[in-house]
Amino acid sequence: MVHPARVKSKGLNGVPHLPFQEFAVPSLEAFLSVLKKAKIRDSEIEVSSSVESQHTMCSRPLIHVLVMTAKGSGPAEYRDLAALYQYCPGCRTAVRIL
Repeated sequence: MVHPARVKSKGLNGVPHLPFQEFAVPSLEAFLSVLKKAKIRDSEIEVSSSVESQHTMCSRPLIHVLVMTAKGSGPAEYRDLAALYQYCPGCRTAVRIL
């Protein structure tokens, strides 16, 4: 699904994609580079893989990418989830889930 330019430019908190937007990415490193270039304020990117969640198209394990933002100044302070992505290395596609 392609979103109009006026909708794309209004990303929430600097996140470069809309929820449920699917897009092609050449590699996980290229995708992480896009997120880092977006400079989402006070954010941290976490990557995890799960054998239990598989892509329905190719049955390969999905990689989860979480964009977390800090809500406090201390290391044990509450953190908010700004965006959640799933990346399939087999199909080379990513989807923003939240």
